[in-house]
Amino acid sequence: MTEIPTTCVAAVYSEIEPEPQLKDIEKFMCDHGADPVLDVSSEDLESRVEAIIRELRRVLKDSFLEGGTKIIICFLILQNNGFDYLEMEMFLNSVMSLILIVPEDKLNRPVLNFSEAIVNANLPEKYGPMKIRVLTNLIYVVPEHANTEKYRILIDLIKCARNHRCINTVSVGINQVKLWVKEWNVSIEQIQELYRNMHEAYAAIGDSTNALQLLLELLGTYTKETASKARTDAVKCIINSINDPNVFLMDHLLLLEPVKMLEGENIHNLLKIFVFSRLQDYLEFYSKQKPFIESSGVKHERNLTKMRLLTFILIAESQKELTFDAIQKEMQISADDIESFIIEAVRTKMIRCKIDHLARKVIIDNTEQRSFTKQHWISLKEKLEAWKFNLTMINSHFHTLAN
Repeated sequence: MTEIPTTCVAAVYSEIEPEPQLKDIEKFMCDHGADPVLDVSSEDLESRVEAIIRELRRVLKDSFLEGGTKIIICFLILQNNGFDYLEMEMFLNSVMSLILIVPEDKLNRPVLNFSEAIVNANLPEKYGPMKIRVLTNLIYVVPEHANTEKYRILIDLIKCARNHRCINTVSVGINQVKLWVKEWNVSIEQIQELYRNMHEAYAAIGDSTNALQLLLELLGTYTKETASKARTDAVKCIINSINDPNVFLMDHLLLLEPVKMLEGENIHNLLKIFVFSRLQDYLEFYSKQKPFIESSGVKHERNLTKMRLLTFILIAESQKELTFDAIQKEMQISADDIESFIIEAVRTKMIRCKIDHLARKVIIDNTEQRSFTKQHWISLKEKLEAWKFNLTMINSHFHTLAN
């Protein structure tokens, strides 16, 4: 999800004076189905704006009830009055422009009411991108120093994207979201709500990569003390990681506090097999825990495919060559499937190797580490220290030659 350049935000400010603008919007609403007794008699700007938003919420949906409160949105207008979504977007931006005239110390309520009106709009799915654009504008145009809960607007935006299955049209990426929640002093609980909604929005369109990323971000917000609250999310994250055909490195999951809470359970044992073990270890686990595998949401055949690849990578970490016979035996495949298996392994980009058909062997060029344990860190430390020592010696020799 790419970050949004500021030039993409449509201008919603109007140069028209507030009074003519109010009258134009009031007339437009009455012409398109608003209650003729729309109460705009107050001289107070805030009260008139709130009256417009209340009526907007009533007229734009045919008395749709939720929690006993009438919620907004225009389906009668769309169907009966030929009011297309481009006209609706322009109208909503005009209302937004009017809201921004309200004094900043009174801006929070009309802004949040307007945002709630957009997110609860019972519109067809194709109207999702329009709602996203309006709410994105709202986030950017509300003054930073105004006493406004921008976080609520962002949540409404993500909910729109989830409900209309259009998160791919949201131009605000995770990096920008992280900056905002920091600037807005958002609580951990609110961040968790945000990440969970973003995860659901990506899952709704089948984007497993971004859905998994947001699930990892979510689990990373929990501490040892709060980890038990994320048990369901931790299990989901493990299952999604195992099921994702593009995910092979999973050792980082073991560092997450909610995942640590699952230690000793079958799902945690299964994860450790995918992190550290070989195909035979998985088959032994499956023979003992077949009912668990079949009910957990993971697929045995896909597990076999991934474990064969992970086993090949694990063996290749410590060997420069592997014979066809060794591969056939360890991966439990037929001789005819060896070449296609090697090609599939290379496609994962976890390994680089060459096939020597004459010698019936595979020559390993490079592999990714399936896991990075404490021993790997110690080895890396020793290599860096040796590298530093060698550079020091070379530098000393240069000084000797120069003098």
